[in-house]
Amino acid sequence: MKNRLLVRDVLVLDAVSAPARRDVLVEGPRIAAVRDPSATVEPGTTTIDGRDRLLVPGLVNAHTHSPLNVLKGTGDVLSHPAFMWLNQADTAGRTADEIRLSALLGCIEHLKSGTTAVVDHFPEQGFLSGDVDAVVEAYAMSGLRALVALRVFDEPYTDIDPPGGLPASVTGNPLAPPPLADCLALIEDAIARHDGAADGRIRLCPAPSNPSRCSDALLEAVRDIGVAHDTAVHMHLLETRIQAEIAQTRYGTTMVAHLERLGLVTDRLSCAHTIWIGDDDIARMAAGGAIAVHNPESNLKLGAGIAPVARMLAAGMRVALGSDGASTNDNLDMHEVMRLAVMLQRPGEPDRRRWPTAADALTMATRSGAAVMRVPELGRIAPGAPADFVLHDLAAPFWTPLNDPLAQLVFGASGATVDTVVVDGRVLVEGGRIRAFDPEPVLREVRDLVKHLRARNVALHGLAAEIAAALP
Repeated sequence: MKNRLLVRDVLVLDAVSAPARRDVLVEGPRIAAVRDPSATVEPGTTTIDGRDRLLVPGLVNAHTHSPLNVLKGTGDVLSHPAFMWLNQADTAGRTADEIRLSALLGCIEHLKSGTTAVVDHFPEQGFLSGDVDAVVEAYAMSGLRALVALRVFDEPYTDIDPPGGLPASVTGNPLAPPPLADCLALIEDAIARHDGAADGRIRLCPAPSNPSRCSDALLEAVRDIGVAHDTAVHMHLLETRIQAEIAQTRYGTTMVAHLERLGLVTDRLSCAHTIWIGDDDIARMAAGGAIAVHNPESNLKLGAGIAPVARMLAAGMRVALGSDGASTNDNLDMHEVMRLAVMLQRPGEPDRRRWPTAADALTMATRSGAAVMRVPELGRIAPGAPADFVLHDLAAPFWTPLNDPLAQLVFGASGATVDTVVVDGRVLVEGGRIRAFDPEPVLREVRDLVKHLRARNVALHGLAAEIAAALP
């Protein structure tokens, strides 16, 4: 018999429906009914009093990096290359247990701020099968829905080299490209062992680090793996101006046009950042069904630029949202991302009719993120949809007085008012406290993790400082 959960007389809000009071009935992992409030409760049903709660779809963080969850507050006023090399020094050589702990730390923040699904572009360097085991174990334990996007590359990271290239003294470069065959074998092995884990909550997919760091052979293989396993393809794209310049020099065209020639611009593809892109390439991505993942906070902190989201939406392109890694955002709260994503577009757009709205923000943070994960029914509060939703406490000051729930969710609220989180029909957070696992041992064990990593990776930190000093 399926477990039944009833949220009674709750104010329901999603991206496509006006707020209304409803009873939401969950049977097993899915929503069974959304109906007018009633006193009727079927025997054996667990009930939640929703009278002072707002029920919204769980938010989807469509681009983050779990290895960076422990790196809040570790860098400021850094160029993109300097930041990247510092990250390598802080993430290289981790044990499987350190990988698991870093992922679980992020899960704590995701759950407590109302995020129920994540796309984890994992890891920071080349990886082994045991590293994938560790991150999958963390997401299985947390109860979150996750797409573990396996970050691969087989060519150098030339876009972050200092002028004149790397110092001659460099040894043990964590970004040394592994052989193509090794990349493909790792992806196939990880998908075979873990795709569909945790009753289908966890998917895996190939995820090039950035196409400028990958051979065409790798990109074509990634395309074919996505089709063969019916999974997504995720990558960084055009985060910096130099990446756009590399594409023109290397291919004689834009990066998006080159990806289109390789058959990658389809509805499987999602691209984080997508800042340095013109209208022709926006049209290409819109026509192919590819999705941009906007990361406004990290883009601003690194000075990388502002993605043309208003133009993307006007062209019919889907846009999802992500926090990026905690070293460039310093938190994982998707409410901040929603707010900034739409507000950033307004100063540069004189026609207010083209301004992204609060409804656009919620769509980007739910239904568009669901498209990235290839779970199209996710992000809706409707019969048959996955029971992934969040209850906010309306007694909090953010919500008082309650004038417009949608506007206040996007422009005023934060994860601080999250009271209950349900994923796949299972209550993971209740009364603001995580029930899925005990967060205290995780918090205790990660407190000194960065200190230990920096003591271990002294030589890499020296390299990062040398490269930063050589950069403009």
